[in-house]
Parts: sequence; C-alpha cells; structure tokens
Amino acid sequence: MTVQELRDELRGRAEAVPPANPARAAQVRARIRRRRLRRSAVAGVAVAALASAGFLLLPGTAQRPPDHTAVAVQPPPSLPESFTAPDGTAYRRVGATSMRASGKERITIKVPYTGKPLDVAGACAGEGTHAPRFHVAGGPKQAGFFGRCSRQRQLQPLHVPKSGSAVEIVFDARTSGTACTRSNAHAACVPQQDKPTEWSLAVYEWTPPPQPVVPDRPRDLPSRLDGWKLEESRSGSWPQDGDSVTFDVTGDGGKLGVDQVCTGDLAGRLRFSLKVNGEDTGSSGDCGVWEDGAFPSAMNEIEAPAGRRVTITISLDLRGEHTNRPVRWSVGLYRK
Repeated sequence: MTVQELRDELRGRAEAVPPANPARAAQVRARIRRRRLRRSAVAGVAVAALASAGFLLLPGTAQRPPDHTAVAVQPPPSLPESFTAPDGTAYRRVGATSMRASGKERITIKVPYTGKPLDVAGACAGEGTHAPRFHVAGGPKQAGFFGRCSRQRQLQPLHVPKSGSAVEIVFDARTSGTACTRSNAHAACVPQQDKPTEWSLAVYEWTPPPQPVVPDRPRDLPSRLDGWKLEESRSGSWPQDGDSVTFDVTGDGGKLGVDQVCTGDLAGRLRFSLKVNGEDTGSSGDCGVWEDGAFPSAMNEIEAPAGRRVTITISLDLRGEHTNRPVRWSVGLYRK
C-alpha cells in the first residue's frame, strides 16, 4: 500500500464515524454538578496507615517524595503569585509546592501566618482520580479537599485552629484499596489501575474588600424540573438574612423536594442541611452555582403523607472566613 492509499483509507474511516453529540458536553457538566450533594456514606476508600512522607525545607517549599512511575503526564498549570477575585478580594501567595498524586504521597510545607484568612489552591493535569487532601499539622484534622482533576484553579478554605507566626500544612494523597468496575450487577469487579495526576498547589492569604460586596441575585429556579413543580421559593443573603429557612406545608401523598442555587465568590462554600419535623435527615450539600447550561439539580426528596403537616427546615452555614463577602441564595420547595 502506498502512502497515498494509506491516507485515503484513514480518511474514509474517519468520515464513517458518526458526528459528535453537540449536547454531550452540557450533559456531562450537568451530571458533574449533580454530584455536589455529599452524603455521609463512605465510598470504599480509606486512608492508608503507612506512606512516604515529604520533608520540610524552606518556608513555602517542600521536597517531593521519590516517584518512579514511568507514566508521562502533562505539567499542571502554574498558580500566580497574586490575583484579585471578582469581588475585589486580594490574594497573595505565601507558599507553593507540587505533587504527583498516585495514592502514596504526603507533603508538608511551612508558610507564614499573619492572622489573615488562608485559602489553598490546586490545579491539575492528568486523567487519574487521586486528589490531595489538606489540613494544618498539629490541629484537628478537619481536612479540606479538591474536586476531580482540572486545569482550572480550585480554591478551598483552610481551617487554622491556632495562632502563631507560621503554620505547617499537610497535603496528603495517600489511599488504600483498589478501584474496580463491573460490566453488570452480577459480574466480578475487575481491578482498575488508576493513573497519576500532577498537581500544582499553593497557599494564599487574602484581604477582604473594605465594604461588603453584594453579588447579583441568583437566576430564577426552574418552575418545572424532571416531573417536579415549583410550589414556593425563598431568597436572601448570607449571613445578613439569618441561618435558616422554613417551609410549612400539607402533604398530598406524594413527595416534596428542596433544591437551592447561590451566587457570589464564596457561593460554593455555603452548605445546606435538612431537618424534617425537627429531625435531622443526615442530608447536606454545597449550594449549586448556575451560570449556564442545565440547572445543577441536587434535589432532596421528602415523603409527604396525605393530610399531614410537614415542616422543613434548611440550615445554612459557610465553610471558612467570609468577611465582607456575602452569598445570595434561593431555595425552592418542589412537589411531585
């Protein structure tokens, strides 16, 4: 076969491939957004008892543990020395490191601490699922965590339980157990080798704006949503309008549902927890951010016996510092 014949054959095969589904990207984004509802169930991944440890060097730097994995991964995006958030909050980098997360790494860095709020940033390259958790060394292990690997910068609050001129921050990607997949419900679970991911990591201190910056109001909640009909909605700002919302309704034998959406630079840090008739349901989740595409639904479903009064209380709480950085929210009560 000549080179030209080979090109013609490859071109013919490419043309035979059906066109891509233009709605697929929006569907995938919507599915990912729906995953924001977190429950207390363990997903079968535990922290390993033993792993290699990083060694502290200079403030804001760390030594990477040896990694003999031969898989090439594109370098992750770099994180800037400083930037300004849309609400005017000024961020300044006080420490940085990097990590190849393949389930075995642990790194500690030391950064100066002035008492200002600290956020941890991460940006990632690769196709694996390993992501580092982080916490302040020597304090309660209220670990923060990143989402799936993304080249877009992720910012998460850092809980600093004590005062001092410096803090040590642990980035921990250690895991135990092996992921596996099944072809059907009765098939054996086949172990899957996860791929490593390359992370750029940084710690920023931030200075809030001098005055509260009120974000735009959220988009209107959908009036109908997968068989649900919007019955009532409430809106407000956190923390100005209190830390709870209550709906008091009569059941009709069907189901009630609660969903919410927020705006503001810290919108994704506002958490909602649910009580029904005064009892904690154990259901909570971060507020959805709806800028485009499908509505990021994470509906909480509630049984509504016919003729019975149902009191639904949604409590609001924001992770991390929030000085002069309010969040606007809308909560909808749906019926089905």
